[in-house]
Amino acid sequence: MTEIEKNVENQTIKSENFSKKSLEKHSFTSCAFNSCDFSETTLRNAKISSCTFSNCNFSLVKLEGCRLHDVQFSDCKIVGAEFFKCEKTFFSVNFKNCLLQYCNFSDLNMKNSSFNGSKLRDSHFTNTILKDADFSSVDLLGTIFHNCDLCSANFSSSTQYDIDPTTNKIKKAKFSFPEAVGLLRAFDITII
Repeated sequence: MTEIEKNVENQTIKSENFSKKSLEKHSFTSCAFNSCDFSETTLRNAKISSCTFSNCNFSLVKLEGCRLHDVQFSDCKIVGAEFFKCEKTFFSVNFKNCLLQYCNFSDLNMKNSSFNGSKLRDSHFTNTILKDADFSSVDLLGTIFHNCDLCSANFSSSTQYDIDPTTNKIKKAKFSFPEAVGLLRAFDITII
């Protein structure tokens, strides 16, 4: 794909280097991206629908106004992505075995989203709806949850989370022992 088409549908794109290119206002529907480099790519006002990204580098991508609808990321590296700048109406993404670092998911509705098996490090969720979200087997070191709806979310086998139950809704959320002891940090108590 030497010349990047404006509207791409039903294609498999392998080992393509989109790094630092502008895909502003481009549209991708039902495409599979394998081992592609999107680092520092501009996706402003792009529309990405029903697409999969496998083994892709999605670091420092510019997402202002980007529509991500029914998008699956697996085994991807995603650093510094400001997902909160995406179009919020149709936002729907899932991650599996990804490295997500310094990402911001604030003010998004991510009900039923999955981060299964990922490393979600130093990322930020504020005012995020995460009802029924799947964080199972996720490393959450340094990730902040503030004023989030985590009702019925699954944190089983997750590690290194620091969730304050006084500033987040956690009714019927699932946690595993011994990591669940971290829920008590907000209460400034000593466990013996």
